[in-house]
Order: sequence, then C-alpha cells, then structure tokens
Amino acid sequence: MRLTFPQRIAALKLLLIGLAVVAVFCSFGRASASGEGDDQKKDSAARYEDLVAKSYDYRFGKNPFAPSNASSTTGTFIPGSKFLPAARCANCHGDAHAQWRQSAHGNAFREPFYQKNVKDIIAQKDIAFTRHCESCHNPAALFSGALTDKPAFKQRPFDEDGVSCIACHSIQDVNRRGIGGYVMGEPALLVKEDGTRLLEGVTDQQILDNVNDHRRAMMRPVLKSPEFCGACHKSQVPKELNDYKFLRAFMVADELQMSSFSKESPHPFYVRDKETCNSCHMKPEAAPKFDVSAKNGTIKSHRWAAANTAIPFFYNFKEQLEAVSKFLEGDVMGIDIFAVRRQPAGSDKEEFIAPLNRSSYKIEKGDTITADVVLTNKNLGHSFPPELRDFYEAHVEFTVADASTGRVLYKSGFIKPDGFLDESAHNYKTYLVMPDGTFNDKHFIWKTRVIAQNNQVGSGRSDVARYRFQIPQDAGDALKITARLRYRRFTRVFSNYALGKSVDYPVVTMATAEYTMRVGENAAQEPAKGAMPDWRRWNNYGIALFDNRQFPLAGEVFARVAELDATYRPMALTNRALALIEIDRWDDASKLIDAALELNPNLARALFQRARIRRQRGQLADAEADIRRVLADYPRDRLSLQQLGELSKIKRDFATARDCYERVLQIDPEDSGSHYNLMLIYRKLGLNEQARAEAKVFADLKDDPAALPLANEFLRRHPEMKGESVPFHVHDLVRGRAEVASSEER
Repeated sequence: MRLTFPQRIAALKLLLIGLAVVAVFCSFGRASASGEGDDQKKDSAARYEDLVAKSYDYRFGKNPFAPSNASSTTGTFIPGSKFLPAARCANCHGDAHAQWRQSAHGNAFREPFYQKNVKDIIAQKDIAFTRHCESCHNPAALFSGALTDKPAFKQRPFDEDGVSCIACHSIQDVNRRGIGGYVMGEPALLVKEDGTRLLEGVTDQQILDNVNDHRRAMMRPVLKSPEFCGACHKSQVPKELNDYKFLRAFMVADELQMSSFSKESPHPFYVRDKETCNSCHMKPEAAPKFDVSAKNGTIKSHRWAAANTAIPFFYNFKEQLEAVSKFLEGDVMGIDIFAVRRQPAGSDKEEFIAPLNRSSYKIEKGDTITADVVLTNKNLGHSFPPELRDFYEAHVEFTVADASTGRVLYKSGFIKPDGFLDESAHNYKTYLVMPDGTFNDKHFIWKTRVIAQNNQVGSGRSDVARYRFQIPQDAGDALKITARLRYRRFTRVFSNYALGKSVDYPVVTMATAEYTMRVGENAAQEPAKGAMPDWRRWNNYGIALFDNRQFPLAGEVFARVAELDATYRPMALTNRALALIEIDRWDDASKLIDAALELNPNLARALFQRARIRRQRGQLADAEADIRRVLADYPRDRLSLQQLGELSKIKRDFATARDCYERVLQIDPEDSGSHYNLMLIYRKLGLNEQARAEAKVFADLKDDPAALPLANEFLRRHPEMKGESVPFHVHDLVRGRAEVASSEER
C-alpha cells in the first residue's frame, strides 16, 4: 500500500524516536537544543582554539586556513563535531542525499585520483600545504585544524563526506577569489530570528516543527549565486604553494560572468537566455525515495552532473555515470564538417568548397583535400573543457573510410591499444612545464613554472580543426568522413599513475558529424529538418577563424553572414568590424559599425566598438559617451569599466578612474590590469600606502616574461605538442596509422 505524504511524515517521526545523537569525536562546541549561554559558547570555542593552537603549524602566518582563501566568521577553528555527517540529513532528504553520495562533491576527498595527488603534496612538501586543496575538497578537515603535522586529535569522521551538506549550507559569504574563497559560518540546524544558532541535540522532530528556523540555518541568497560555486570553481596556485608566484589555473565563474548567459556582458557573438550554475547543473530530478523538500515529485538535483565520469566509474555509480554522460552528450558542444579545400594533383591552386553539404563540386583520385571541421561551444556558460585541462582529455577523432567497405583509410585522434591517445590528435589540453623544463603530466601543480599551451573553446565560441589527406588511387566510389568530439577523464598517464594499474576509463562521444563524399560529381544536399541554418554555420566558422587569428578571412566570412540573415546582420557587421580592427583597418571598421548602429541604434556591442574607434581617433568625449551608454545597460561589464577607467585617466579624472577599477575588482579581485592602474592612480592621489599595496599585488599577479623561453624550449623538444600550441595548424594524415586499432575496437 502506498502511504500518503502525511502518513509518511508520521512514519518518519516514529522511526526517529529513540535515535541516538550521532557520535562525535570532540566535546568542544556542543550546545543543547535549548542552546548554551553566550559565555558558555565563547568559553567552549576558546578552549577548542587553545587545544588546536598548541600543536598547529602556523607557517603561513596568523591566518590558520592559508594558503587557501577560506575563512570562518570568527577567524578561528570550528570543531569537527559540528560538521554533522551527511547521513543525518538523509533522514528527511533521502533523495538529495542519495544523489549527493554519488556526486563529485560527495566523494571529493576520498576518491583515489584526488587522494594520490594530495598525498604527493604531503610527501613532497607538508600536510600544511594541503589547506590550499582541502578548503574545497574537505572543508571540515580545514576548519577543524586537522591539517597539521601534529593535530590535536586523530579521529577524522568527516573524510568520507568530502564536501558535505552541512559544509556547503553553512557558508555565509564569498570573496570571489576562488580556492575556498568563502566564509564558513558555525554550522547550525536551526537559527532563531534573534540569530541564536542551534546544532547538537536538535532532533528531526524539532526541525519539522521549526521549518522556518531550519531554512534560515540552511539557505541564504548567496547559495544560489554563480559566485558561490565560483568560491571553489575558480583556481590558482599561490606563491606559498609553488615558491614562485601566482599562477591562474582556471576561472569558470568569471567565464560565466563574461558569457552571454550571465546577461552582464554585451560582447559575446550570440545573445542567450539567462542561465546560472544552478539552472544548468541542478535541474529538477525525480525524487522516488523520500525527500521533504520535493515539489510535485521532484527536487533540484544534487548530482551536479557535469564532466566527472571517473568517480562514478570507479565506484560503479551507474545512475551518476549515466547522468554525467547524458549531460556531456546533451548538445552542449557541436561539430560540423563545414568546408574542404580541393587541390588537384599537379596543381598549386585550391578550390574552396563551403558549406560542404550545400555545394555542388567534383573531386578525383589523387586530389589533396583539406577538411575544415568546426567545433562550437553551443550551450556551456564557460570554456570547454573547463577547469584542469592538464589531466583531462578532450580531442577530435577524424576518420576517412571507404564508404562501401568501411575500410579505414586515414585516422587521427584515436585511442591506441595501450590506452593512450594518439599524439597527433587535435586536442584541448593544458601543458604544464616544471622549472627544469620537463613535462608536468602528474598534476604536481606546486611544481608548475609555466603553461606552454592552454587550448580551450570559450562559451559561444568556435574552433577549427584542419585535416589534410590525399584521395588514394585504391579508394572506392565514395569516402565517408566522420568527425567526433570525444572526452575522457583522466589522461591515461594520470589514471595509470593514480591507480597503479592500467584501466580503460570511459571515453564519451559528445558530438558527431558525418559526410559522404563521392569520387566524381557531388550534388548539393537539402538541409534536414531542424538542421542548423547556414548563416549560423558560416558565423561559427568566422568565429573560429577569428580566434585562430585569421582576421582577413574571418572578415570575409562575417560579410557572408551579413548577407544571409537580416535579423543577425547588425551583429555580423560588428563581427566583421572586430576582425578589421585587429588588422588596423579602423576606417573600414567605422563604416561597418555605423551601418550596424543604423540598423540597431541600441546595440551595446556596436557602441563599445565605436567607442574604441573614437578613442583611437582622439574623440575622447564621444568615446566616453558611448561607453557610458553601454554601462547603463551592463553595469558589471568589466571591459567597459576598464575603458571608462582609461578615458578618465587621460582626462586626469582620477576619482572616476579609481571607481572604475575598484568596481572591476569587486567582480574579479585578481584582475591584474586593475591592480596596476590603481597603483598609478593612488600615487596620483597621494595615497602612497595603498599604491605600495597595489604594486605588491600586481607584481605577484603579472606574467613572468622570463618563463616564456622555458615554454618555447619545451615545445621545441616536443613536436607532438608544438602544433597544437599554434592557433592555425593542419593535421597531415598518413596512410598506415589508420590500421592502429583503438582499445575499444580491439
């Protein structure tokens, strides 16, 4: 018999009778359900602080949580007993708990890949340095004072939970700096209207009787903001960790803020509906177990399905692996065999054919074909792949086969029999280089000196992978060309290292494109129902060329886009102007911007570019007027704030300039250009102490020019990586490599 909701509540209440309070390892900081007095709480906290401090390693200064950017509301330790096990929450939130348990958050500390990495830090440096990592992987360990050589206690019951329910829901504020850029409050299950916080001794019945107090303890607006997720999904290596200087690792939250999805920037190539981290990664999911927060049978997903296929595969979490794979395959990325260049045998001339499947053309055996495959970040609010690209593997698999027999003639980007990726694959990776010039392929981030390559596709942007091959004399009547975007977590080097054995981890195909090319005449094909319109395909190609720094050709492509679609025309004209500005054709760009604004006088994207043109011409007042119009609609556009800051500096309006750069730092506290400009402005204003502080920050944030030769030498010694570091490059396909079978085809 299926119980009604009230009956289920009643049953739950009965089950709760007699439950013992969860065993805890420390008595400090405990409070009864009625609450301790303020003096008792202060005394208890002080005693715990003294206990931990006696043996705690303060090598990074007075802040006990450095070198992370985390802090507590009091600046002091929080007893580990206050970070209640997530199992406690499962009493009322069975579905959220079940989803969380399989998520990357629920396994953030215990999973073997992280464990290997963090143990390397401890072995090579000291456990104190792991505070940098644990602020996001195991907050309870950080705030309880466990991360020191001689901790005051040995029990660590919180390790199994990683990023637990109580840890996330106790965060009070964020500082936008990443790597634990948050303020942890004292955990509580109930918070009274007067601010009284109650935790231990609180029963589930009391929570059910005081839902508003529980909601006050668990929820606050910051938890639904992208900046909240950015507190950990923004990363850097501080000089305390690498004994060198600040190095940016990734900044997903900032990428979202600058994307079209945030509605805070006019600069993206496409206009999209507003999305946040939550709306993408916490979509409603069925709640078949029992969850008091369910509405209409669903809850906001606590799987945070995104890109981590390794954790669910390791633990055999089938539901999580399915959810992550579904997300990766869910039209977030696109791939398009857009164009080919045909060079007949014995000729030095090329014929450009695009879009390939909309064109009539002829090819013959012996022709050299160069295929342009366009990859587009369609529906991600951040770069692809995000975050730590040094040990993830996103690549393009490109195959040319005989259409009638299936015999593979050429192949690039395959998984070899030993499980490693083909070295010539078009990939999206970061190559880290150590001080001695060797490849840092084990994710020893504390040993990184320079990044030799950092390939990615930004939100709403595109890339082009080029493949050159000759149509062989033994080819059949038609060739089948297939391009697939594939993703694996982790690289084989790292997974072998972390696991101590060779295991085939999942490779997900995120997008596929196929085209059959006949030897002889090829007729244009009609677009399939629901196919991407040609103007958009051309536009994606233009964006890819622009990001490949092929500006003249990008300008020509954007001109084609303007002809094809009247609605997008103002944007296309602006796109073309952007390309021409890059090659100093300011006057031609000005005419295009004027044409765009004639069609859409309020197009902020075009107004911004007109401001750039006017500034270049010395029309500073008009440029400022344009920028202020943009800021009226996009007050958090960091590029417009920077432009207004520059114009104000020229006018010697240092008060306005100061305000602009300080507003940028409210968005991104580590914007190096703003720190540099504030250093200059503070000097002009006679604020010498503030100027010195800004100079110190800028010196740490700025790029080290001495590291560039190290990166260049590394690429010189690694030709298999060198090509991918160049924006425009071609993969020359060779017969014979296609016969190497992939591990999944063996």
